[in-house]
Amino acid sequence: MIVPLTYKYVEVESEEVDLNNQEIALIKQLVKQSPSKRHGLMPILEDGAPELYDKLWEAIERPLRDTVLEDGRKNGFVDHENEDGGLDMDCVDYLCKIPEFAK
Repeated sequence: MIVPLTYKYVEVESEEVDLNNQEIALIKQLVKQSPSKRHGLMPILEDGAPELYDKLWEAIERPLRDTVLEDGRKNGFVDHENEDGGLDMDCVDYLCKIPEFAK
């Protein structure tokens, strides 16, 4: 996943997700049918396979949150008082790359 931070873009690894053959086939189908791939995999799944979106979100949420919080604290954009920094994850930008098997 690629995350735009204050001064640079960083690549962040998520937790590994075990996908069964049916889920892999669904991802391939949805990516193939998608008119726009420029926003990555998650918007495609959010519209076409919400349960799979939730499964992948579970794997990327913690590493994404940790990366954004660390950057925000270093640059003074995140509240040090709160454990979560007062961060609203709905406002965080990221791009979850489309996996090679689905291209």
